[in-house]
Amino acid sequence: MSQWAHDMFGQRASLVRECVAEALSVAADNAREAQEVARTDHLHPFGFTLMSRKFEALAEAFQDLGDVRIVKPGGSQHELVVLDGTLLFPFRYAKDRAGSVMSARIGDGRPSALVQALFNRFGPEPRMRQLALHDVAPHAVPVAEALGDLPDDTRLVLIAYAANAHAGLLDAWWGEAELLDRLGSLRWHHCEEIPLTQEAAALTQEAAALTQGDTAAAFDQGALPSPELNPRSAAPAPLPLWPEAAGGA
Repeated sequence: MSQWAHDMFGQRASLVRECVAEALSVAADNAREAQEVARTDHLHPFGFTLMSRKFEALAEAFQDLGDVRIVKPGGSQHELVVLDGTLLFPFRYAKDRAGSVMSARIGDGRPSALVQALFNRFGPEPRMRQLALHDVAPHAVPVAEALGDLPDDTRLVLIAYAANAHAGLLDAWWGEAELLDRLGSLRWHHCEEIPLTQEAAALTQEAAALTQGDTAAAFDQGALPSPELNPRSAAPAPLPLWPEAAGGA
């Protein structure tokens, strides 16, 4: 465990990290099951299920621990976990491993009113000009007021993960970051990887092996043509040019 994790969660840091990994794994598995049941090539079932289950699974993972508070801000459909004064916020930063978490954006579009309010109230002190509350969308103000019963020293911990409907959960990270702009760009102050549970890691490796196997079968395992080699003989004598041959075929 890192010093940051110990400073944030104390002696329970290892347990908290394990619960986060398990919750993300459960949410991704549930989303894959929804996709399979839907029997459609469109990925809406996976995306919509994952959007809700990531919050619900986190709440379920920590509901039996002490010093846990489940809050549901006004105007939000999701419950957030506050553990020992630390608010956990999960988001999918990628659908594969092509990009780096260090260049992650929080969401595909403009950050929601809730996200903007969370960063302004509980995010780390910005290293550049702060995205002040009056600079964000006006509808973020009521959400910020709805969070007023949380202490001002609450700290926002981001949980960034990559997942897709084929491989499930690919990787996960947590740390603290500031919100840079209205596009959701982040500047990490601290970011470290969360080891996946053994079951999730095994499923990810199996999916990767299947993908590599399909690729190998398509490009590497086909039968190669064997050219027929004949001994070179002397060139035959030229044939006479008949009238029909001269006229072309």
